[in-house]
Amino acid sequence: MTNMPRALPLIFALLMILNNCEINQNLQSLNGKWLFKYDRNGIGDTQGYYRTEYDRKDWSTINVPAFWDDPHYDGIGWYATEFTLKKPLGNNRLALVFEAVDDDAVVYLNGEKVGEHTGYGIQFYLDITHQIKPGTSNLLVVRINDTGGAGGITGNVLLRLYTDETELLQSEFAQEEANPVPDWVKSACLYEVFVRAYSPEGDFQALTRDLQRLSLLGVDCIWLMPIFPIGAKHRKGSMGSPYSIRDFKSINPDLGTESDLKNLITSAHQLGIKVILDIACNHSSWDNLLIEEHPNWYTQDAQGKIIAPNENWSDVADFNYNQTGLREYMWEVLEYWVKEFDIDGYRLDVAELVPDDFWKIAAHRLQKIKPDILMLAEGDHPRLYLNGFHLTYGWNTRRAFYQIIKNNYPAEFLAQTLRKEYYRYPKNALKMRFTENHDEARTTALFTAEQTLILTFLIFTLPGVPMIYAGQEIGVSEKPSLFEKDVINWRQFDKSLNELITKMNELRRNISALSSDTYQVINTSDPESIFAFSRYNAQEVVLIVTNLKSKSQMATIDLAPISAKIPNTEPELLVGTGAFLLENNTLYLPCYGYDYYLFLFETKND
Repeated sequence: MTNMPRALPLIFALLMILNNCEINQNLQSLNGKWLFKYDRNGIGDTQGYYRTEYDRKDWSTINVPAFWDDPHYDGIGWYATEFTLKKPLGNNRLALVFEAVDDDAVVYLNGEKVGEHTGYGIQFYLDITHQIKPGTSNLLVVRINDTGGAGGITGNVLLRLYTDETELLQSEFAQEEANPVPDWVKSACLYEVFVRAYSPEGDFQALTRDLQRLSLLGVDCIWLMPIFPIGAKHRKGSMGSPYSIRDFKSINPDLGTESDLKNLITSAHQLGIKVILDIACNHSSWDNLLIEEHPNWYTQDAQGKIIAPNENWSDVADFNYNQTGLREYMWEVLEYWVKEFDIDGYRLDVAELVPDDFWKIAAHRLQKIKPDILMLAEGDHPRLYLNGFHLTYGWNTRRAFYQIIKNNYPAEFLAQTLRKEYYRYPKNALKMRFTENHDEARTTALFTAEQTLILTFLIFTLPGVPMIYAGQEIGVSEKPSLFEKDVINWRQFDKSLNELITKMNELRRNISALSSDTYQVINTSDPESIFAFSRYNAQEVVLIVTNLKSKSQMATIDLAPISAKIPNTEPELLVGTGAFLLENNTLYLPCYGYDYYLFLFETKND
């Protein structure tokens, strides 16, 4: 190694300090003591807690960032602080950055709403360039709505000068490589099954008899919600939640026997369908034998009493992963179901509440048994992709769907959502795309038939892996209770929805571009209503066009960004109907309300 001049390390250190100083000059922290008030009666909006003239003399003080002081309170809390911008804007823009809130936020500046955000623990920003009052005091008010456990502004609050949005979007994980995904996952369609609710019998045998139908639907992977014995102590409802697990190595006898489960899995494999198990490693039921045998494996309060993860989860006891014995036990549990039943992976409940290093070792041990095993996290933090997981939840796109359809956000909001996703997650990170699951309302309970079809179309065409919750394929509107015996009403049948899902699964199997890593937004004549994008690889280019509003119009689609990849010939229209014209790299297309189209181009052969 060449000797480095002694001065160089000092010079390098000084340059690093100067660079950090330059960054810090563009940041202003709003952390510290804020005013705070619980809104237990939900009167804050009507009484104008956000207004500049509102009298807050009876509000208490609270530290930001931090959870609010009542860990059992679920509901609304209001925060307020005053600040003066310390640095002139110049030619810069100004962002108000929240590193994390729990759960949802509505933000007001000087009495005016400047934006909102849904989803806990996710950094977000609001551009307040035009709302800020330089050189004078500004009032910032934040309405937090918490839906489970403690809530509050839990991350730093910053003002940041910027010139390019990518400065705000880029996360520390964006340059990392995501955990390699098994090949079969990229083109898969997941199908979530609550066995108890799937049929009047509510058992494995009934599900096994229905496998042929699922195969024809195009399902590649069945996700079985927890199949374990359910705790009786502190049980919710008459049947109890499947996530209150009494024995991690046994099967709920109501669902069948070990032989029944093995037959289900073998029969599924014969049809080319994978099977994954849902398991909660974060907690157990209160009558799990581990509580008696290993009480130190559980989280305890100051009096040595075992506690629940939070007040809403009163039917389960919280594990303490500082205990090495617990870690080894849970690793063995995860290995057991792969070895004994040949399952193909796991959906891991509340994965973010279990330490990252536990998951990393778990994935390593499981891949030794089955190299192409799937690890699906209930969570969406970027770090999960670096700790053994292949898929996380696409809550971001589901929220975008809702905002566009229900709250009249522009169609381009979906493009913005995906752009933020690109800069937030490691390279090649895959999202599970969905419109409903066992925790969310049914799609048809929220949206019209037309809206349901277009949103279903999108989860199959956006980059990621689509997921269907059992009954969704026929338009069921009632969500089965987690705590009672509710059976899906299979007599309710939406033929068009079933046909669309079948068609999209067929296209994903036959068009490799739909499971590629590439994605590109395409400019349209009306970004308020029309959202278009392409998926492509060396063989194919797929163009997707959607009208996310009820207004019918002639849409103009600019194909210049992909023109180098496609010949100047008419594409094949695979989904959608109607006349279209392709001329000079421009596609002219009549789009009726909630219309959707999929075009296939052959790529140029050089």
